[in-house]
Amino acid sequence: MGAEVVATCSCGYETSSLIGGGMLNFDRVCIFPALCEDCRLLVSVNLYEDSPKCPQCKKENIIPYGHTRLVGKKSRSVVVDWHVKDRLGRVLKLHKGTYYCPACGEFNLRFSDSGLCWD
Repeated sequence: MGAEVVATCSCGYETSSLIGGGMLNFDRVCIFPALCEDCRLLVSVNLYEDSPKCPQCKKENIIPYGHTRLVGKKSRSVVVDWHVKDRLGRVLKLHKGTYYCPACGEFNLRFSDSGLCWD
């Protein structure tokens, strides 16, 4: 079962992203928020694709959130995690700390659980 997170920044930027996959596609789909360095947007991408692409510009210049380049202040408290060690060699995790905001360029973006679960 997948989940949805909301990303908000003190600059006013706000967007949402899905996480994971559903019962019928979890073996082919692993949706996770990423930064498109070309569009300068937070986008949702399928990390199980051989070359994940930005859904807006179709380029491969993306960095999944959780990558150390996008993390500001870490927190031990986890907002959401998706266990994909068998496919990607790691657990995808978003914590309650701060991340890089594509709108203002500061590390003030925060993720929170929207409460929405999807299947």
